[in-house]
Amino acid sequence: MRKRSAVAGGCLWGLLVVLAAPGAFAQDSQEPEAPRVIPPLHTFYRVGVAARVNPSGLFTNLTFQVRYRLYESESPALKDNFVSVGPVVFASPALLRGGIGVEFQPLSVLQLSASYEGIYWFGNFNYLQSFPSPNADASDRRLAELGGAGGTSYASSGTVLTLAALLQLKVGPIVVRSNPRFFSFNLKLRDGDRVFYEPVTDVVIPNGGWATSNDADLLYLAGRLTVGLRYSTTGSFFRPQDYPAGETDTGLNPTIHRVGPFLAYTFYDKPDRLFNAPTLVLISQWFLRHRYRTGAEVSQAMPWIALAFQFKGIP
Repeated sequence: MRKRSAVAGGCLWGLLVVLAAPGAFAQDSQEPEAPRVIPPLHTFYRVGVAARVNPSGLFTNLTFQVRYRLYESESPALKDNFVSVGPVVFASPALLRGGIGVEFQPLSVLQLSASYEGIYWFGNFNYLQSFPSPNADASDRRLAELGGAGGTSYASSGTVLTLAALLQLKVGPIVVRSNPRFFSFNLKLRDGDRVFYEPVTDVVIPNGGWATSNDADLLYLAGRLTVGLRYSTTGSFFRPQDYPAGETDTGLNPTIHRVGPFLAYTFYDKPDRLFNAPTLVLISQWFLRHRYRTGAEVSQAMPWIALAFQFKGIP
């Protein structure tokens, strides 16, 4: 627990350092320059840093792309279009992922993406933990017991394939969006183990199988401030081969459901900037359904909370 608290505290300190950086959000004191003309073929990047509690975590992701604008349009529903490809990196104190990602956005309201990454678990912070059955206990308490001194956490490696879509619709100041994602992990697990606990999604995942998550938002745009509601679901698709002989799915791993407020503040948004759209995001959700976090181990009154800082730009 002390290690996890230190991780969350380190993230918050990092966010404060970024926000305090000289000129990070300074407004131009001189006359505004003409917007830079962005050619059809250009580079693009985005960065995000997030701290989370219940469960605790610290995550950083980086995407760098070569983008090609498919066509010119002034219509809000069509003008944000592109196809892109480039490296993606996802890191936390417990694991490192990296590989190649592709995004296809034929119109402003729809984006399709895929990535294929190598992944390495360092064997610290009680991870990686794997089990012979999805019915095994993978609670925070049990993971801490298994990952203690002389425990069973271990370093490992493998790959992960991610398929995702982003659907978004804006009517006046109201935005509705949905971001479904599908994950398939192939890891080198301990002999006899078929599933593992994945801390980013907070679910037990079948090795070689699939897990899914979705974030659905109903938002109101009030200038630089965005407020609204987020409803999230996460779950795994277990197969007969994921259970040892004599065991079946007993419903111990239900689909996770969370709901709660979404709050974001964007300091400015000028698409031609190298450092653009610096945004603070705060999300607080309560579990409606979870194997351990609705009273079995953690009180349902304890929310899932995430604080993030993100930005993007065109070099």
